[in-house]
Order: sequence, then structure tokens, then C-alpha cells
Amino acid sequence: MRKFLALVFGILFVMLLVVTTLALSLRSFVFDADFYVATLKAKGVFQQLEKNPLGLIDLSDQIPQLATIPADLQQRVAATILPEGWLEKQAATAVQAWLAWFVAGQAGAPEIPIDLRQIKDRLQGPPGEQAAAEVVKAIPDCKPDQQPELSLTQLPECIPQAFDRNAIAEQVAQALSTAASDMPNEYDLGPRLSPGLRFGMRFNGQRVGVTLLDTSLLLLAVITIGLWVMAALLGGRERRKRLWFGGLLLAGSIAVLALGLFLFVFGAGLLPQAALADLATETRDLVRGLVQALTQQLAMRSLLAGGVMFIVAFVLLSVKLLRPTPRP
Repeated sequence: MRKFLALVFGILFVMLLVVTTLALSLRSFVFDADFYVATLKAKGVFQQLEKNPLGLIDLSDQIPQLATIPADLQQRVAATILPEGWLEKQAATAVQAWLAWFVAGQAGAPEIPIDLRQIKDRLQGPPGEQAAAEVVKAIPDCKPDQQPELSLTQLPECIPQAFDRNAIAEQVAQALSTAASDMPNEYDLGPRLSPGLRFGMRFNGQRVGVTLLDTSLLLLAVITIGLWVMAALLGGRERRKRLWFGGLLLAGSIAVLALGLFLFVFGAGLLPQAALADLATETRDLVRGLVQALTQQLAMRSLLAGGVMFIVAFVLLSVKLLRPTPRP
């Protein structure tokens, strides 16, 4: 009966050891903002944002005059106004802010501040003047039968040939400078992204924070160690306990190494393609790349933990096997 219970506890230990190792390995980096920032940078997301900066922040909300110009011109103006490396820095800040909100288990929309002070300075300086010149240059000349409506809040559909475009560009630059002075120092991106970010584990109707998650992982680790000890105590007498300890740990480490190797090779293919069917091609590639990076990181950390356990198990077994058997 003792052997049977030891075998049952041993099988449960091996299974829980795999689950615990994967859970702890995932916990060690899944809430680390640097991991996601490095992955996004490696996947070229920041370079893509440099080409399409309005996908991150809509400047027309702060500068209404930009809403009246074509989208391609808005992109050029935004590229002129935005400082070099600003998008990467703000994207990293956004990831960190969202992770902090998720870790805390807060309700409602997250607060994701985007720093606009550098943009304000550039709008009031030479980049703002260059952007104004590009905007005025893109406005066509008026035909003889066209009478444009001139306004300080909306760009005209055409400019009469008698008008001095340089003077109009100066007025547009002054309007941009005035609009920049009225802009806030920060722009909260949370309400704009909150419909797609309000998710997470829930318990009793409330979001589960990382504190409860860490407590659950600690309890899981204690149960796993407890099963290991119980199996070894039931498996043999005093002289054979170390053999059971080493043998069970060796079996568990081999299972962890096998699963870690499987995740490293085939982990990216485990993502259901149906879950990505409704996403755009760029978003689908981004999600697939993030999943691949996540599974590979999980696999490498699991392989490292499995290797350490394998060495410890080998040492336990070696000490038992090399120890001389006492004579009766």
C-alpha cells in the first residue's frame, strides 16, 4: 500500500512539477515591460510607427487644423513635427503604464500618458515652420470661378494666385504655434485604447491582480514540494529515501526538459489561426511574432530550470549509489 501511494504521489509530483516550472518561468518575465519593448523593437514595430505615427496618436485632436488636410500630408507633417526616437520612447512608456495597470488589478480604463512637451516645442520652432510651408505648398491655386472661404480654424481649399504663399505659410505657422501653446503637456491614450485592453483574469467578478496570482503560484510550489516529500517518505526506508528523492526529481526534470524543447521548436504553431482571422495582416504578423517570442522565452527559461533540476537529481542519485552499503 505504501508503494502504491508513493507511486501515485510521485506521478502527481511529476505532473505538478511541470506545471509549476512553466508557471514560474512565465511569471518571471511576462510582466516585464522591457521584454515587450525589446520584442517590439526586434519586430520592427517602432520603425513602422515612424512611417505611420498617427496610428499611435491623433494630433488632429489637439490641432484641429490638421484634420482638414489629406491623410498623406498629415503623415508628412507628423513626421516633421515628431522628434527622432520619440515614438519608441512613448510606446515603451505606454507598455509600462498598461502593465502597471494590469498588475495592480485596477478597474476601469488604464491611464497611459503620452508626453507632448517635445512636440509643443517643435511646433513653436523651425519644424513647425517647415510643416506650415509643406501644408501651404500642398494647397492648389484657385481657378477663376473659385472663391475660397478664409478662416483661422480651417485651411482653404485653394489659394488665389494673387496671394503671397509665404505670408500665408507664416500665418499657418503662427496658428500652429498658438495651437501648440494650448496643448496639454500629456495626452492620455488609455480611453482610446481601453475597449481593446479591458481584459484579464477574473475571480468573483473582480480582476485578479498579480498579488493573488503570486500567492497562488507559491501555494502551487508548496503543494509540489509536499508531494515530492510524501512520495519519498512512503517509497522507502531511511536508506532508500534519497534514491526516491533523486529518482522522482530526475523524472520530473526530464519531463520539464522535454516540454521545454517542444515549446521551443513548435510553440509558435500552437496559436490557433482562427483567433487571428479577424485581424489585419500587420496586426496578425505582430501578434504571431509576440507569441513566438513569448513561447521561446518560456521554453528557454523552462529548459534552464529543468537543467538545474536534472543536475540536482543526478547529484542525489550519485551520492546514494556511491555510498557504500553498510554490512549487517
